[in-house]
Formats: sequence, structure tokens, C-alpha cells
Amino acid sequence: MSANERVAACQFEPTIGDVAGNLEALERTLDGLPSSVAVAVFPELCVTGYDLDVAQDRATPVPGELTDRLVSIIADHDVTVVAGVPERDGEQLYNSLVVVDGDGVRDTYRKQHLWGDEADVFATGDGPQTVETRLGTVGLALCYDLNFPEVGLDYAREGCDVLAVSAAWRTSYEADWRLLLRARALDGPYYVVGANHAGDQRGRDHAGRSLVVDPTGTVLSEVTEGDGHAVVTVEPERIEAGRDRNPVQESRGWT
Repeated sequence: MSANERVAACQFEPTIGDVAGNLEALERTLDGLPSSVAVAVFPELCVTGYDLDVAQDRATPVPGELTDRLVSIIADHDVTVVAGVPERDGEQLYNSLVVVDGDGVRDTYRKQHLWGDEADVFATGDGPQTVETRLGTVGLALCYDLNFPEVGLDYAREGCDVLAVSAAWRTSYEADWRLLLRARALDGPYYVVGANHAGDQRGRDHAGRSLVVDPTGTVLSEVTEGDGHAVVTVEPERIEAGRDRNPVQESRGWT
């Protein structure tokens, strides 16, 4: 892990079906980030907007059309981006996160726990996925995955330094969002970065409240409403201190 590297939880209001417009919004966000940001986390299905019909229609392979367009944007920025896309793999569709930098797609994570009607559209992902970055080891999760402590524990077992959570979390569950992000941080202990949609999309009122939590469960930075980003320096010493304070990995015999 490099010193003084920063992570960003990026929040905006995608437009349903407007891939070009959503990518422009993503690029504007990248343009506004401090140069020290190593990893920028964006919301679930943010490239297409959160709509299951549109996701089915616009899904492409990974790598493919959607990720090619992401790579072309990121090529001008020294940052690794985590963003939500609908993925097509043969006859199967997945609600996926892609990890992309200027060289291409680094990794893909497929949502393990599908919410409501998502299960009628998407196949289920088959486990945790980590990626090595300048921040250290980053784990990947999507929205409803956050409700499952076993997901957090899987990533603790994988030795993650940061858990990146992308979501389309609604206002009616806003209190759960904040609570669960903090709880998963204590599962690690590790940093948790939660990137959520802002605004209303076809009747889904999203909570925003993108934030970064440290390994003690303390919220360090938070976006409230509208477009914005929460930026935090990921400090190895803070991870060590969190694990000394809450030695759950040692108690489980993982260290």
C-alpha cells in the first residue's frame, strides 16, 4: 500500500438509458477529484441508470462496448474506477461491478445477493472478488450484499484493506445504509467506501449519502444530496489501529 493515497465515494444522478450522458457525468466527477485519488467508486448500474428493462437491453460483455467507453474516459486520469454496469455473458445477465483503469478492465464482480425483481433478470454471482490497487487490497460488493455479514467476513478473510460498495439504495432504507456500512467496516476491520445514487429514477427515490468509513466504524466523509464525492486518505496505520482495537481477525485465528 502506498502512503497518502486517497479513495473517493462518487455520487451522481444517472439518467435512465442515457449511457452517453451518464459517462459524461462520470467524467465530470473524475475531473473534479483531487489528483491524489487512487480509486474512485461509483454507484450500481450507474452507466445505464437503475432500471431492469434498460439493463437487459443495454447489457454488453465485459470487456465490451460499455467498458470500452469507460476505458477511453479513464485513460486521461491516473485513477482506478469501480463502476456498475449490466453484463451479458452468453445467455446470462449479471448486475456487475467493473474495475477499470486506462489499460482496460482489471476485474469484474457479479452481485451475489439479488434484491426483489432483480432475481427475475440477473443470474447470481458466485463469490467475493478482490483487486490489488495503490490503496492495497480492495474488495467489491453491490447494494443488497451489504445486508449479509458473511460477505464482509469473506473479505476480511481475504485480507482486504478497503471494501468498495456500489449501490442504488433507496431513501426508505436510508438509516440501514449508514448502519450497515459502519457494521461491515467493523467486520474487517477495514475501510468501507459506499457510493450511492442521488435523485429519483422512475419512482425510485435514492438516498444519496455516499460516504467513507474507517476501520473503527467512524464516518470520515459524507456526501448528502446531489452530485458530489467524499474523499479520504487511506492510512495503513489507521487499519492497524482498528485491528488492534477490535482484534476479531486474531480471535478467529485468521492472523
